Amino acid sequence: MLGLSTLLATPALAAEAEGEAAKSPAKADEAKDSFGHGFQFGLRAGLVGGYNMIFRYDHSPYCAVAQPGKDPQKVCGHGAPLALDLAASFAPLDFVEPYVFMRLGLAGETETDTKPLQVFGVGARIYTMSDSAFKIFIEPGLAYEFEGGNGALAFQGNHPEYKNDMLIHLAAGPQLDFAKYVGAFVDAGLTTGVLRAIHTELELQVGVQARFP
Repeated sequence: MLGLSTLLATPALAAEAEGEAAKSPAKADEAKDSFGHGFQFGLRAGLVGGYNMIFRYDHSPYCAVAQPGKDPQKVCGHGAPLALDLAASFAPLDFVEPYVFMRLGLAGETETDTKPLQVFGVGARIYTMSDSAFKIFIEPGLAYEFEGGNGALAFQGNHPEYKNDMLIHLAAGPQLDFAKYVGAFVDAGLTTGVLRAIHTELELQVGVQARFP
């Protein structure tokens, strides 16, 4: 036969169990939302490499050393020097993360006698499955390129114009957030300019992102 203390405790235990059950959906929702970037600042760094395709104008920098007695090459393709991509962001919502970035070349481009890349720009990452640890993003952006030439004599035959250029950037890829505050990503895309020459880099980037608070 149950004691008096057991009978008195049973309603209290039942009420406690009901309270825990009521809290569990909230805890589940909290866990589900734990990988969203909403109201977080972010810092990220990536390494970018790729392949450049160039369609020159008459006064564009040469894209290959001119050969005696031959017209300068108009269309070229070559590997792009590696560059460091740095960005700072703030996400007003889980699924959209505007950012400012700079891209700094680790070496000059010998094929066009150009100094290491210098690019500043703005963009946004738009996420699918934004509250999940694994998410896919699309990344449009606009940027400004302004590095100049090295002035090598072999590249001066057409008095090249190293114009500051406007760039259009589009990339996409996956991101895996290991925790609320850190993740890694890979993306592939295109960055295109039209003022200095019609030039497009087919690029691949790998990087990491830290976020706070």
